[in-house]
Amino acid sequence: MSRTSAKVTDASVKYDEFRESRAKPRNYITKLIFEMDHSLVQLKATDLTISKLEEMAVFIYESMSISTRNYHSVQHVFGIIGHDVRLKDNSIAILAACFHDCIYYHLDGGLTPRMAALLKGSFEITDPDIEQHDDSDYINAQHIYKFSATDRETGIDDKHLQMVETIFGYTSGQTLRFAGDGLNEFLSALVAVRMLKDHLPMEILAQIACCIEATIPFINADKETGKTHMDKLHDNMKKLKEAYNLELSDEDLVKSVQVACLLSNSDVENFGSTDRLWFLDCSWNLLTEQNVSLRNEHVYSVDHFLAALYGTFGFYGFLQPAIVFHKFQGVPAASEMETLMQECKNNLAFGRTYVGAKVVAMSLISALAILTGGDAPISLFTGDLRMTERRSDVMTCPPSPLSSRTYEETCNDSQHPPNECLESCTYSVYEILAEGRRSESSFDTKRSPWAALLYGYLGDEGLNCILKEHTLYPMTPEKAWILLRALPPKPVNIIVESIYKQAPSRADRISEIISQL
Repeated sequence: MSRTSAKVTDASVKYDEFRESRAKPRNYITKLIFEMDHSLVQLKATDLTISKLEEMAVFIYESMSISTRNYHSVQHVFGIIGHDVRLKDNSIAILAACFHDCIYYHLDGGLTPRMAALLKGSFEITDPDIEQHDDSDYINAQHIYKFSATDRETGIDDKHLQMVETIFGYTSGQTLRFAGDGLNEFLSALVAVRMLKDHLPMEILAQIACCIEATIPFINADKETGKTHMDKLHDNMKKLKEAYNLELSDEDLVKSVQVACLLSNSDVENFGSTDRLWFLDCSWNLLTEQNVSLRNEHVYSVDHFLAALYGTFGFYGFLQPAIVFHKFQGVPAASEMETLMQECKNNLAFGRTYVGAKVVAMSLISALAILTGGDAPISLFTGDLRMTERRSDVMTCPPSPLSSRTYEETCNDSQHPPNECLESCTYSVYEILAEGRRSESSFDTKRSPWAALLYGYLGDEGLNCILKEHTLYPMTPEKAWILLRALPPKPVNIIVESIYKQAPSRADRISEIISQL
């Protein structure tokens, strides 16, 4: 395939002059422009303008910078691009990385008019009471969408849409679910193809979509055939080549899937890291994306947080390293895969112990809440996460002594489990619980002293026993009493007495509980 770059001007500024005058980017939009520009020039893109580069960069930036994004933000794009040196100069992988999370339908709460216009043909609006308009600007995020693959029997001729459907293995007319079918990746790939279709040939577009498809996370091997995610992706690429008569050799197809493997592995790089603190930080960034209630840091309840922790704990137990990282025909090498798999196993075990300790601590708080009047905002029991300034027409209140640290963080600094108890713990887990994660989060303190206290007394064996033998979520009065009596008395008394001081509105009922323990 031989293509030549067109000499194009945008307004009165020559495109070549723009490229030659580039300085170090000072914002994410410009950085996206430069990354895409470099990649597209390397791929000999045609009819490229500065305006089009900015249009694509702004779309990606706006899509990934809304308030619901915490982990899958625009910074994530550059984390992927910079992770693997083998992808540093791979233009197809870089373009795929730029677009791969631009649509996150369930997280973002719908489609913007611009998204809907780019995704035309992949969905229908099913709102029964909303009048349909031809103007795409009428479409908004509140509509109810039904996503499905095109019905080939209707004679629809949209080669770019159907090309992406083929790569994703969709059948004619298939309804696409929000979970399990790779919907977000499919929509992101379709956006990439449609934004780039005037500048790149089908062969390159197909390889970009192939890379984005590979980022669908945690797909099991086919139970009947034993084929892995990457095996099936390679099969789909072969079908595409035949259906569209693409000028891609068998070697091109293999290399496409191998590059897709590397990009996919970079997308989940924290699972294979030796840096446990970074792995935990990434997990905490995902919690607000997966749990809407935690986005309102001031009013989420004990039950909300326990549900989020319990889900993460279960996920760490369910997930297997074999479906986290991918390989295809020798890429990555066996030794690299072995290291990734082992570190993934280590991270999952570490994370499960850390989160398990927080689950037990939060279950204790939930038990007290259930027994003293029911669920309530977590700040009632642990103190405010972050004191906010409140305006008053009368006076301005002095800063609270809790403004820099929550009550949970201040009340137990002098309490530590005996050294003989700590010997039964994984000390690195205890240390992070007691001293804190690396990064701040909007909904949780870095330090978890109550979880550290309980874990220090329980040890690994005791913690696993509680988590295995007790159903901690959802909490009920019966489960609450069983849990309170199963936990070590000393840390329970310390925590209960702290909550007694923090929640005077429930002090009488907490006193009754203390008397019965």
